[in-house]
Formats: sequence, structure tokens, C-alpha cells
Amino acid sequence: MTANTGEPRRLRRTVTNPVLLILLIAPFFGEGLSGSTPPLDLLMPGNFAFMAALYGCGALVCREVAHRFGSGFAGLVLLGVAYAVWEEALVDRYWFFPQFWQDSGVGTYSVVWHTNVLLAGHLTVFHAAISICASVLVVEWLVPRARYRPWVGRPGLILAGLVLSVTPVVYGEFDQRPPTTVLVAATALLAAVVVTAWLIGRGRRPVPSPFGSGRPPPRRGLGLLAFTCVSAHWVLTYTVAKTGLSWPLGVALSMLPVAAGVFLVRRLAVTGPQGSDGVRVVVGLLTFFVLLDLLVALLGRYDMILSAILTAWLARRLYARRASIAFEPDGHASEPP
Repeated sequence: MTANTGEPRRLRRTVTNPVLLILLIAPFFGEGLSGSTPPLDLLMPGNFAFMAALYGCGALVCREVAHRFGSGFAGLVLLGVAYAVWEEALVDRYWFFPQFWQDSGVGTYSVVWHTNVLLAGHLTVFHAAISICASVLVVEWLVPRARYRPWVGRPGLILAGLVLSVTPVVYGEFDQRPPTTVLVAATALLAAVVVTAWLIGRGRRPVPSPFGSGRPPPRRGLGLLAFTCVSAHWVLTYTVAKTGLSWPLGVALSMLPVAAGVFLVRRLAVTGPQGSDGVRVVVGLLTFFVLLDLLVALLGRYDMILSAILTAWLARRLYARRASIAFEPDGHASEPP
């Protein structure tokens, strides 16, 4: 009996390895949800290898560094911001890409020092919230045993960092190069965000749950709140350029739903980000992308139906498990049977 059950257990442990899952989920969240890369194209070996190197290793490095710094979810968010600067300012360079601005319908609105501030802010929010934080949280929810331990050793972390560091060489938009001083400033911004994440982690200690061994009462409406805020941010980002508002006001208006969402979730949530309220927020975000993908499919991108179906399945599975994701007195989450 032991011999018969040992192999399925090993297979299950391999399939649910958090490193493997983050290498699969982060590319899909970063590219597939928004339709930046069609889902079938994402499955092409060359495309997938690069996306796993960029998004998968990026999310893995952010998660492991935040874990080692002890900087908690706030540190992970800041490292997600740093990742956004890395990808969009130094790899894709869409911050400085006029053709991308035109294709997005924003044009030259809010361009300052060769940088489209509106799109830079939008892409930073997307990558920090979806490509990094949502990817990491989903893996931790799917594999509770790995939630409070490192996913890789130091050699694995170094390897992931090296792979991430060569992505500009593989796919750098070198023909869209702004002045060197702009790239240096972007690099300095990235370094400053990473240092801030490290400073947050200094002297930080886990805070026990105030709810004892019982489960905290559910906070209904957080998913709807997240859905509403991301919808408003998305619509405003791609319409504010046509309103005639001066760009500082337009950019501030587009970021207002994000700021309001963060403020309200922090005030209303009764669990930490890894808890059941965090599930509700992430499910709300994923629901937005399900509807976005269906809308894009109606406009002729029928392959996006695949993204919508997969995202809806994942959101449903997470929401069904929300009650089993809670905090114990030592600050650790309970693991579902």
C-alpha cells in the first residue's frame, strides 16, 4: 500500500511545487490576463521560456527577497513596484515608446522627460498588483505548506536573479532608447524602491492574530470594492487623455481609484492580505479581467475566451476555499485538509 501511494504523492508534490507554479502563473497573469500576449502564443516554447524568465523569475525573486527581508506584504508590494520599473522602463521600455502610447490611445498626453507618466503609473499598478502580488498570493493559497518557508535556497535565488538580469539582452527595446540620463534615473528609482523595501523589513516582527484560534468574521463586499476600483482605474487611464484635463490632474484622477481602494481595503479588512479577505480582493481583480477578456473576445480576439475561462475557473476555486484561509494565533494560516 505504501509503495502504491508513494508515487502519486511524489507526483502531487511536484505538480504543486511553488516554484513551478509561480513560473506558470506569473506569466499568465502578467501577459495573458490583459491580452498583451494571446494565450495560444504564450504557449509557444520560445515565448513561454522568455515570459517565465521575466515574469516567473521576477515574481520568485520578489517573493523570496521579501521573505528573507521579513518585510511582509508591504515589502512585496514595493518590490512589485521595483519589478514594474525593471520591466517597463529597462526591458520593454514602454514608458518611452511613442508607438505604444499611440496604440493605447493615450498619445503624447502626460509625456514628461521622454516618459508617459500616465501609462508609467498604470503599468506600475498592474505589475505590482497582478504580475507580482496576486501571483505570489495565489501560489501561497494553492500550496499552504509553502506559505511561511523559502521556496528556493540561496543558489536558486541567485540563479533566478541572474536569469531575470539577462532579460533586457534577450528582449530589450534598444531602438526605443531614451537619453542615457533617463535610463540612469529609472535605474536609480528601482534601487531606491528596493532599499525602501529592505528598510521596511528591518526590525519587523510577526504580529499575532487578534482573533485567537477562531476564524475572523467575513468582510463582505471587498471583492466588489476591488472590482469597482480596478474598473474605474482602467477606464480612466484610457479615457482621461480625451477629457481636456491638464496631465497632472488627469494622472491624479486615474490613480484616485487605486488610492481609494488601498485605503478602504486596509480599513475594512479583518484579516491580513494572505487571509480570506485577501482572497476576496484578488477574486474581485480576477473577475474584472474575466469580463475584460470576454469584451476583447467580442471585438474579434476569440482566443481571449480561453483566458477568460481559465481565469474564471481559478477565481471560483479560490473563492470556494476562502473560508479555509484564515489566521491562527501564531500568525500562521490554517491549512485546509
